[in-house]
Amino acid sequence: MSVEIIKNAIPQSLCRAAEAAWPSPDWVHWHRYNGATANKYGSMDRSRIPPACIAALDALSLAVADHIGDSFIDYDLHAAGMHMMPPGGFLGRHLDAECHPIRPWKRTHSIVMSVNSGWGELCGGELIIEPDTVIGVEPGRAVIFETAGAWHQVNRVNTDVSRLYRKTLALFAWKIDNDCDGRTSANFHES
Repeated sequence: MSVEIIKNAIPQSLCRAAEAAWPSPDWVHWHRYNGATANKYGSMDRSRIPPACIAALDALSLAVADHIGDSFIDYDLHAAGMHMMPPGGFLGRHLDAECHPIRPWKRTHSIVMSVNSGWGELCGGELIIEPDTVIGVEPGRAVIFETAGAWHQVNRVNTDVSRLYRKTLALFAWKIDNDCDGRTSANFHES
């Protein structure tokens, strides 16, 4: 499995603009995941995402283009876009979906980039990609990893240290596969 990290994948000014335009937790367009496997928010509709966040997502897609081979980015942002974790938030150990639920596509890469400023090591929220990759929160740092077989999780956001929300932009890369055979949703594993 391949993991690549691009420091300053997009300009810091664009990260700051996305963070400044980020919707509050009571934004009516968040999809809330709050259960045993996750405590996070996700955007579900590209047309409702703030323009500064769309600009950052589009810049990110250009920054990773040379790192995803002959795959392509899903600009509809199915299950991608903006993700946010509150204090105490986490994402349990899982494999991402392999097949798009409505299109004949197979996912090849998952891409995530933090936009948070003012995030310290003690705040938590690290992305863990097995077997041994730990990536802290840093604005503009993009992480690209191959989807197949990539068990990963996000450590809990430390409520004792931070009142900050962990804010990330996510993209998925795909290939056309008319016979895609695999999961159309994430597979969580109880640890």
